[in-house]
Formats: sequence, structure tokens, C-alpha cells
Amino acid sequence: MLTIQNEAVVRRIESLCRTWRVWIETEDGETVTGEAVMDARSTAQSTADAEDIELGAVCAAGWNVKVYGADSSWLGKELKMSFYLAEPGSLTTYSTLTPYTHEYLSHLKVDQIPYLAEILEGELIPMGVFTVVKALRNGELWELTLYDKLYFADKTFDKSAVPPTGMRAAELEQAALSQLGLESEALGGGSGELCDSEGRALLTSQGLSLVTASFDFFVYPSQIPEGSSCRQILSWVASAHGQFGCVDRFGKYDRRWYSRPVKTLDPDTIDLPTLSEKPNTIVGVVCRVDDSTTLSFGRMSGGRVLEFENPFMTADLLRSIFTQIKNYTWYTAQMYMRLGDPRFDIGDTLTYKSESGAGCSIPVTSLAYRFDGGLSADI
Repeated sequence: MLTIQNEAVVRRIESLCRTWRVWIETEDGETVTGEAVMDARSTAQSTADAEDIELGAVCAAGWNVKVYGADSSWLGKELKMSFYLAEPGSLTTYSTLTPYTHEYLSHLKVDQIPYLAEILEGELIPMGVFTVVKALRNGELWELTLYDKLYFADKTFDKSAVPPTGMRAAELEQAALSQLGLESEALGGGSGELCDSEGRALLTSQGLSLVTASFDFFVYPSQIPEGSSCRQILSWVASAHGQFGCVDRFGKYDRRWYSRPVKTLDPDTIDLPTLSEKPNTIVGVVCRVDDSTTLSFGRMSGGRVLEFENPFMTADLLRSIFTQIKNYTWYTAQMYMRLGDPRFDIGDTLTYKSESGAGCSIPVTSLAYRFDGGLSADI
């Protein structure tokens, strides 16, 4: 979940009355602001192809955006997309302009400068960095289809990047990212803090620390199946860390597992969710290494068993993964947020309190926004 320091912006996001605008910056310095973007819908950014808990999923995210009155060559351009809270009718003054550099203001058109007064406390909420893969024009209306760089991840991985002596998992991951033109965040070896089923940190109250198992391993060219894609390489490394892969809102590749709860849902902002009758709990993992080898760990009944494929998997590595994610408990849910919150990320965990007062942990495995001046979301 994106952290916003400005309390005025946080209060407005969580209020029942707010107006949103879209802000788009192109790689060559052009800016599209204010009412030029009247409609935008994100494709479901997901942690899994099946919109449920999955190890090693590497899914692209995107938007369909309608832009009016902008005369430009869009196809192939890289765009930074943000939301901001608008104060309609506000006047641009010197104090309005002070948060912006001269270099930044020089890229704005004259008719765009008044929109700077609309932005509450000068706060832009980044939503991602995307490439225009389709641009259709109808008069002054452009319909743009945008995706992050994982959209191109099905390209064949160049095995020549792996020396005969092999390379570590992190180096293999970096090789795949380089072939996609992606940078990475500082990627960790596991999901981090050990939590119980309610997301409460364990051991810290006793002042103890936990040394996690190593998730590093070597990969040799012969281990990489012929014709493997960059997406598969990233998926195998992510699943070997007990995580999934995605591009964050700043355009960098990240590996994640589901966080402890970051927010309790306000019943005034959502429709009544469709909720599973009882919680799911991970009790086992099964990994298909190749046509003749399948590894498993944990129980194969009495809860959710996660199944995935990974040609690099070993018994010790699978044991480490299971130790990291076992007993993770969540409710499967579908909900419509009438007042969408752009701070949410996939991998966040939300808490819903039922009529009985019981708290249900709901991981965000799929997130799709709809903007038309207001902002809603399907989770």
C-alpha cells in the first residue's frame, strides 16, 4: 500500500466526497492533465492467472485510456500515469507553482497551467509506468491501450546470457529483466517478517530474531528448457522464493508475497462482498520439476495445496518455501469498491469485518480501477 505523508490528502482519499483527475507524462516531456482524460479503466493487475493465491505468477498490468484533444504520436511511447485529487475552480497562484521546478513547468502548455491549482497540496499518486501498445483515433479522441513491460515477457529468453559455469538465481533473474528493459527493486530472499494467521509479527515481542533459509541456487544452461520465455524464467525464480512477480507503480520489477493487513474496509465505501464460507489455509506445496519428477511437502489434504512448476526446484528449497508460507490463512472474496483507493497494491491484505464482528483477511489478488471523474475498483 502506497504511503502518503500528507494528512490532508489521506483525509480526502478516505472521505465520501472527492474528485479525481488523471495526470500523464510522456518520455519526451509532454504532459496531459485535467479534463483531457475523461475515462480510464485498468485491466486487472493480478498476482495469478486464476485470480487466486499462486506461487510464481508474473502478470502484466495495463490501462485503457481515452484522451481528448491531444495531437501526438502515441504508439510505443512510455507513459507515467498518476492520479490527483482535484479542487475544481481553484485559481493558480504563485504559491500553487512553488512545488514545481522551472524545467517541469516548461513542458506544460499554457492551457494546462491552470490545472495545477486543482491538485490538492501538489500531491500526485503514481499508478505506474506503461507502454502504449495500441492507439486508435476518432476525431479528437484517442483510445490508448497501455501495458507495463511484463506484457512483453513472453519473448524467448536468450540462453547465451548464461555462461557454461552457471549463474546464481539473482543473476539469472537480472538477465531476464535486462532482456525486457526492466530494472528491479532490491529483491529480498523471502517474504520477510514471520507472521501468524492474523498478520501479527511473531518472535519480536520476545526480542528474538529468525534466520531464514537461503533461497539462492545455481542454474546451468542445461537446466533451462529450450524455448523458455523471460516470463518463465522470472516465474521460476519468484516461485523458488515463495513469491510472485510484478511491476510496481514506479516501473520497476518487484517480487512480493502477501502483506499483513494494511487497512480495514469501510462498509460505507464498498458493496457487500461475496465471501467464502470459511477461510483457506495453506497446508502443502507440490512442485512439478520435469516429466518424471514431482516434489511435495506438507499435508496433501485438510486445506489448500499450492501446485506449480519449476525445473530448478530441489527438496531443500521446497522445504524452505513451505516453511515460509505454511498456515497462511485468508478468505476468498469478490467486492466492488464504490470509492476506490488508489493507494492499494496487489499483494496488500485487507480486513473485512462481517456483521458478526469477525475479521476476515482478504489478500488483493486482482485489482481493477475505473475512473470517470470518480474512482471505483473491483477487488
